[in-house]
Amino acid sequence: MPKSEVSNIFKKVRSQKRNALTAVESAHVLAAYGIPVAKSQLITKKEELAKIKFPVALKVISPDLVHKTESATVAVGIKTLDEANLAYDTLISNAKKAKRNVKIDGILVQEMLSGTELIVGSSRDAQFGQTIMFGIGGIFVEVMKDVTFRVNPITKTDAAEMLDEVKAKKVLDGVRGKAPVNKNAVLNILLKTSQLLQDCPQIKELDINPLFAGDKDARAADARIILE
Repeated sequence: MPKSEVSNIFKKVRSQKRNALTAVESAHVLAAYGIPVAKSQLITKKEELAKIKFPVALKVISPDLVHKTESATVAVGIKTLDEANLAYDTLISNAKKAKRNVKIDGILVQEMLSGTELIVGSSRDAQFGQTIMFGIGGIFVEVMKDVTFRVNPITKTDAAEMLDEVKAKKVLDGVRGKAPVNKNAVLNILLKTSQLLQDCPQIKELDINPLFAGDKDARAADARIILE
């Protein structure tokens, strides 16, 4: 049962007096609801890098660091072992600079995904309650602001309308040689996210960003969940 699995993760977070889940914990929550996530493994020793297949992304996993981009604790497009070793040391150093006495669970080694970068998210509105959001994702999401909202829960019709409402909807159909997005895969993720939010009203904020969508599937590369 996904609810019991997710409940156990939330209990662990609460027991540690936290309200923000790590990227690994957030990915486990998504996976429990059938939301596809990037393949990854958590390593705690630099020597473990010798066993991985490239290219990869490396991310510091820490309960003390919620925004990895701002703290410079993520490196993408790592193609060789030399690059990985250098990135490992740099990321650990950046994490220690970002927060004194930072607790580091390890380094997440994640496959590099390709496709169109999207975002699926949720927040609480004072008037409408729990909302669900969809839009064009990636690091420029706050600049572009090409997103659309619905009050949760949503239907399949709602989800389809959301895909059609973003200003850059032509991107979903494939532009400049890019393959079109598998819209059914994105619809399913929106609906599964809606169910997750229904089952877990204690979720205050949720961001799946970026969600990489291609012509075959859509998978989450990163996720952030904050509890009430």
